[in-house]
Amino acid sequence: MKTKKNKIVGIVLFVSLFVVWGVVFCAFRSSAFTVFPGQGFELYAVTDKDAGGFSTSELSYADSAAVAHVNVHSGRAFPYAGIGVNLMSVNNRPVGHFDLSKFDSISVLATAGRMKSITLRVLTDDPVYSSRGSYLSYRPLEAKVPVSNSYSELKVSLADFKNAEWWLVAQGLDKDDGLSFFFRTTLLEIVNGEGALRGIPDDIEVKRIDLWGENRNFEKGMFFAGVFLVIAFVAFLYRTFRRPKNGDDLKKRMGKAASLLKDTDKSVAEIAIEVGEKSPSQFEHDFMRIYKVKPLSYRKKNV
Repeated sequence: MKTKKNKIVGIVLFVSLFVVWGVVFCAFRSSAFTVFPGQGFELYAVTDKDAGGFSTSELSYADSAAVAHVNVHSGRAFPYAGIGVNLMSVNNRPVGHFDLSKFDSISVLATAGRMKSITLRVLTDDPVYSSRGSYLSYRPLEAKVPVSNSYSELKVSLADFKNAEWWLVAQGLDKDDGLSFFFRTTLLEIVNGEGALRGIPDDIEVKRIDLWGENRNFEKGMFFAGVFLVIAFVAFLYRTFRRPKNGDDLKKRMGKAASLLKDTDKSVAEIAIEVGEKSPSQFEHDFMRIYKVKPLSYRKKNV
């Protein structure tokens, strides 16, 4: 009864551990990182001046929101203006590349005036085409998301970001090479999209920028913990429900035979049959394996 109870307790314990593992995994596998507000990244006004354009952006921001008063004009390149976040500067101090590849998507809580969409732009430091500190040489990856005149959460997957055509042409590339280098991110920008009227002022307002993804280090640790738990459970089941090995069974049967030899007058042949041996000779062989003496010699020594 005690053995059966121990089996039940053991199974319940492992089931409970599996449930706890699942709850912890689901609760903490996702990771979130708030870019704005509160992280100390430098904000800047984005314009197309360096690309020969004449668009303007007047940036004002506080702890709760950032507002860019933009006016898009024609220029030599595609005109753009908006808000930028320098991911290589924290509290006005330079830092290294930002590893955006740790995340899966970008979420922006934003609103705009007249425009129907805004463009999210991630600039990365391309090892071949980029020059450190040269804005126009950074590889721009863009995704357009619809926006309204009231605050709404705009979420876009990193897989939806595509290389800007104008940059590919400037680098002499005939088609999109599909590269991104998100692990070498330098800047994150929110600029005008469809519906921005040239020469007419408009606003882009941002309250929050979040990055979402899977906590890969946590997942890796939980994976190894899960594997260990499964191995432990399998070992428990094996030790609890396995059938005795031949060696264990032989010791048990020869132990019974030794008791019969000491406590009864039964013949060796009778004892061999009773303990499940095929023949007296096989019984004698097996008995000597365990006790190192023949059955009759054992009886003489122990009578």
